[in-house]
Amino acid sequence: MDILHVAFECAPIAKVGGLGDVLGALPKFLNRRGVNSAVFMPRFGDAHVDPASLTLVHEGRLRYRGRVLHYRLWQQAAHVLGFPVYLWEEPVHFERPGIYQDPATGRDFPDQGDRFFVFQQGLLTILKAQVLKPDLLHLHDHHAALIPVWLREDPAYQDWATLPLVLTVHNAEHQGRYDWSIWKEIGVPVARPEDLQHHGQLNALKAGMLWADAVTTVSPGYARELQERDDMAAGLREVFQRVAFKMRGILNGIDPEVWNPATDPLLFAPYTAETLEGKQQNKQALCRALGLDPTQPLVIFIGRLMREKGIDLLVRGLERFLPRHPDVSVVVLGTGLPEYHAALETLKQRLENFDAVHRLVLRFEFNNTLAHQLYAAADILLMPSRVEPCGLNQLYAMTYGTVPVVHAVGGLRDTVMPWNPHTQTGTGFRFESFTPKAMLQALQQALLTYRQPKLWQQLQRNGMQQDWSWDRSAQEYIALYQSLIPVTSK
Repeated sequence: MDILHVAFECAPIAKVGGLGDVLGALPKFLNRRGVNSAVFMPRFGDAHVDPASLTLVHEGRLRYRGRVLHYRLWQQAAHVLGFPVYLWEEPVHFERPGIYQDPATGRDFPDQGDRFFVFQQGLLTILKAQVLKPDLLHLHDHHAALIPVWLREDPAYQDWATLPLVLTVHNAEHQGRYDWSIWKEIGVPVARPEDLQHHGQLNALKAGMLWADAVTTVSPGYARELQERDDMAAGLREVFQRVAFKMRGILNGIDPEVWNPATDPLLFAPYTAETLEGKQQNKQALCRALGLDPTQPLVIFIGRLMREKGIDLLVRGLERFLPRHPDVSVVVLGTGLPEYHAALETLKQRLENFDAVHRLVLRFEFNNTLAHQLYAAADILLMPSRVEPCGLNQLYAMTYGTVPVVHAVGGLRDTVMPWNPHTQTGTGFRFESFTPKAMLQALQQALLTYRQPKLWQQLQRNGMQQDWSWDRSAQEYIALYQSLIPVTSK
């Protein structure tokens, strides 16, 4: 069984968020279970890849919107990440640095749609040339969601018309919406054009869901929300209801070889659930480096500074919280929209009036080493996400003995079990209402428990003893693949 994942991200080669983490781990765990898995992705100008690990396997050209584009296909050796990665190099659209946004401006590329369309056309061209011969395509998000339409409807790809197709929706807010005229130019006729459209626009995610053989999303909770709540489905609730018969939620996992406080080489000191004093050593070392008091509770936020991550709620909540809690420090690590950078900087300036400015550390960067060190050093992870299809940060946090305080949505509800001090069960704290008041009440509950060391250590151990490995998730995907691939191909 040969599975080809088609995606715009794959850590550590190119990553913006959770999509990159998933593609950097799931294929490796599938391979370990005997399922040959590889990734097909663009070769961006700033991709983190060693040219010495690449082999040129094919080159050719394709015609797109009246222009001939030359491309090369490189294969990164399987031993590097635990699975082969096929990097599609096309200089016109992908030689520049940046995945979705221009690093110089922080804004989406003006030819963003063309980049997605060309990438998908590149994969189709590779299939047609018989360079890659997968038994199943696993497509990820709207960047690859028009591939099913072309394969099923375009006679040029009739040899691949019955290839099984799985589409995973990592975040329904990102749908790939374009003027309908672009499909008239680059697409193919279909019997029901309305299946490609939403409010008169081409909608790639909708099309992919309707044409794919199976649809998955990254947690059972998110799968339910997409069928029940218009705000979560971003206008496509009826479409998610329509594909409910072929849709399932499979929770993401984490790679214990990368995320394990007992073996993590990026930490100041290793530790386990039985040796939590090592976590305190990490806190002392990192607080010294950041100019914080290690005797104070340390609250962290790690993630993209985007609307769906609840940054507006984070800012409003911290503006109330920090002046009232002079014994708590907060670190924010992440990058995103300039307006959220500005909002956090403004918050820091306002805190000068309360002598709290030194207790808020802002790091507007992607820093993997610092992220690992923060998970190891912190006491509490704050995740006020407006939308969280699965969430990985709460899994990293619990693995490192950092207690999550989360908005109860999507995968956060599935993975963070409320702490019960009487039974001493649970792994964190949840708040139902997306308001500063509800968030601060949950944070206050966490701090009250923090001040009871025996209970706090039990809560930490509860989280550290959970198994969030990709092994479980990989087995669910294998069962799905086996249900779609003909017996003769397995």
